Amino acid sequence: MDTTWSAIFTEMGWGMVTMVLNLLKVLIPLMVGIELLLHYKVVERIAPRLGWLCRLLGVGPKTIIPLLVGLLLGVTYGAGAIAEINRRTPLSKRDMALLGFFLFGCHGIIETTYLFWVAGASALFVSVLRLLIAVLVTAAAARFFRLAETRKE
Repeated sequence: MDTTWSAIFTEMGWGMVTMVLNLLKVLIPLMVGIELLLHYKVVERIAPRLGWLCRLLGVGPKTIIPLLVGLLLGVTYGAGAIAEINRRTPLSKRDMALLGFFLFGCHGIIETTYLFWVAGASALFVSVLRLLIAVLVTAAAARFFRLAETRKE
């Protein structure tokens, strides 16, 4: 009986070590890539071409940069981008709420997708499903806010 528990714990230990090493193989290059994207201001160059996304989500054009940063790089970087944009030119409460809805549903799509992929899930399925749910929920919230605003008037 003692040998069985020993084998179980040994297997668990090696399984954890293998999983951590696999995650590090993905996360280290990913973090380097994120830093390069931020350093070369890639998101800022892409943002002006994505006005259609603002209309789809019902947000103002000032929200596109924090939305993209949060979508691609994660909530931590997204929060930093939100704080910086809000410091320069304050976002409306409505835009902040819609940005929150979107990032709650779909943040760090690259990083999270890689983590799911390493764990054996379909990267395409996970990414598309998360993005679709986030867009639908945010668009529905924007519509709800518009209806509430028209009823107030």
